[in-house]
Amino acid sequence: MSSKGVLLIGATGRTGSSVLSDAIARGIHVTALVRNPDKLLPQTGLTIVKGSPTKIEDILTAISASPTPITVIITTLNAPRASDSPFAKSIAPPRLMVDTHLAIIAAMKTHPEIKKMVTLSAFGVGDSVPNTPWLLNLLFRHTNMASQFADHDAVEIEVKKSGAPFVLVKPMRLTDGAKKEIKHWENQGKGMSMLASISRDSVAKFLVDVVESMEWDNQTPVISN
Repeated sequence: MSSKGVLLIGATGRTGSSVLSDAIARGIHVTALVRNPDKLLPQTGLTIVKGSPTKIEDILTAISASPTPITVIITTLNAPRASDSPFAKSIAPPRLMVDTHLAIIAAMKTHPEIKKMVTLSAFGVGDSVPNTPWLLNLLFRHTNMASQFADHDAVEIEVKKSGAPFVLVKPMRLTDGAKKEIKHWENQGKGMSMLASISRDSVAKFLVDVVESMEWDNQTPVISN
């Protein structure tokens, strides 16, 4: 049995499923909190728990269900939309991300063995806003993407205010494809091109790297390929 355990919120999404595979391949036991367990296939190294990420009692249940002590909580939630287009109307609650993180923060206070939360955020959120190209800011803040970015902004505020250890990972535009070399743009993304992108598998690798390293603790790394 693995000596490392993580709680993964968002395991059924495209990036989350890649995180799941990467973590298990490294010998990390994953406990996945999901609304619909039927979307995940049982496998060695995976514990599946049904529940809502915004309910602290469900998060605590998932933590207790793990056969291996949970030391990190990874969140790869993405607000569902009416279609696959990033400009489609969001059908998620407007505070899905921030309410999830408030529940995570509360759970961490009762479980000191959990060392940090690792969250998939986005370039163009929080302290990366000043370095976001104006056209991207226009898209992020004045289209149907605005509610999701406002939710991510609120997450950054609450997480930093909480005092709980964190890493808020901010990838550029997500693509499909294999893992590639990852470029770090420090914490604010200064110099990032609006044409930059990164594969979901690369993001997943970085998220699991962060689990195993303290290099980016309490930081907001911006990444691309």
